Amino acid sequence: MHAVPPAVPHRFAGFSRESLELLRQLEANNDVAWFEARRQLFKDLLVEPAIDLVIEIGPLLRQQVGHGLRAEPRVGGSILRMRHDARFMRDRPFRTHLELWFWEGRGPSHQHPGFFIRLGADELVLGAGLTLFPPHVLLRYRDQVDQPRPGRELVALLRGLEAAGSRVEGPRLRRVPPPFPADHERAELLRQLGLRVERTESLPEAVPEAILGPLLPELLVNAFGRHEPLRRWLLRLE
Repeated sequence: MHAVPPAVPHRFAGFSRESLELLRQLEANNDVAWFEARRQLFKDLLVEPAIDLVIEIGPLLRQQVGHGLRAEPRVGGSILRMRHDARFMRDRPFRTHLELWFWEGRGPSHQHPGFFIRLGADELVLGAGLTLFPPHVLLRYRDQVDQPRPGRELVALLRGLEAAGSRVEGPRLRRVPPPFPADHERAELLRQLGLRVERTESLPEAVPEAILGPLLPELLVNAFGRHEPLRRWLLRLE
């Protein structure tokens, strides 16, 4: 008779109201001096809980969604840096949300499709996709969208996700790129330079424990599972 292994205790205790308030203050004080004076507070209220969340969500993702998914519990891994690239965001040096990213593949993580979470002061955004296609993936994407079978498959899965409350996002061209005709059956998809689906959960003043407490990892994994068809479709482009 085999012994039953003890249950693994929850590591992630949740984000606090103070965590959200700190993000709200950052929206009004988005400058280096203000942030540096509160760096330890950001670590305590946001980074440390995020590390615990990534540690707990990793095994769940690999068991329930995709065994190759990577969840790296560190800043620069699954936890995106708060500081923006100074070349592009001089007037707003910091993100005003906490962003987490889970992906599959080697090399730079942003070149692979994955799942993301953005926690802001007033909302939680989650979804899947690839924000900007690398050049070789973009060519492959357009070829697959142009072909009847994979193109219609993508349309069908996106419609299903939209019907369930998600929205299609991503940078796009103003016109259909050559050599495709402007009246192509999937013209809107051919204009995409990246493709992701996401949904937003508003955080009411009385933040429900189910959203920001110990139940969050399981809720996120379930939501990611619903978005998995898009990630799988995009993985075929690699």
